[in-house]
Amino acid sequence: MNDAIRNSLRHTARLAASLGLPASILRRGPSLQGTKFLAHAAFKARFGKGRPFQMVNVGACDGELYDDVTPWLKRIPGSRAVLVEPIPYNQSRLRKNYPDKDRFVIEPVAVTRAKGTISVKTFDSAALESGKLPMEFIGCSTTTDTNLMSGVGAWGELDTHFQAYTPYLKDIEVASDTLQDVLDRNGIDYIDAFLVDCEGADWIVFDQLDLDRYRPGMIKVELGSLRPEDVGRVLVKLTTAGYQIGIYSEDVWAFA
Repeated sequence: MNDAIRNSLRHTARLAASLGLPASILRRGPSLQGTKFLAHAAFKARFGKGRPFQMVNVGACDGELYDDVTPWLKRIPGSRAVLVEPIPYNQSRLRKNYPDKDRFVIEPVAVTRAKGTISVKTFDSAALESGKLPMEFIGCSTTTDTNLMSGVGAWGELDTHFQAYTPYLKDIEVASDTLQDVLDRNGIDYIDAFLVDCEGADWIVFDQLDLDRYRPGMIKVELGSLRPEDVGRVLVKLTTAGYQIGIYSEDVWAFA
């Protein structure tokens, strides 16, 4: 049996297992419910049923690192995505991971409440490449004032390691735009999965999503860097719109 056949069989087995998860288990694990949602999309696409699966991911990073959803684009035949990522270093990694420009659009902007430019705090790409910084810092860029960039409460109060990282922090200016402008210029008229991972700016993004118009089947929003009042706003918006929600680790998963 060659590797291609073996990999195909393993993939088919994963899909079957995901689709067969009982409701009692899914309710205890929202990320498992997400797996079932995505596996079902892969199953439909494999047999040519329905419109192409379409994702919008704001804060896509490189589409691989610590991301359990975006890689499904490679498993869902014909899937499409708008991948929003303002950091040039991450854009390069993202394009390498998702080279099909016809299917995967990279939007090199930060989503804000008005079009223009904005300062983003990020880590030096050369230091990331050389291994001087932890790998997870590749995804640590933010437009907001969060503990992520102060070290307090991020890696522990007064984390001594943080002082070794601060010389590699820098501010860069990037283009910014509203979420609706991003969706409109890419002709997005439906969204199957909507992801937000913006290190503290998540509510600024999610607040702009018109749930009545797009009604994504699955939504995932990172809560870990949000202020408590913004966490509440995210949950109220989802609940009011009739979504089934669950929290796993630092994310809220919601299903229409």
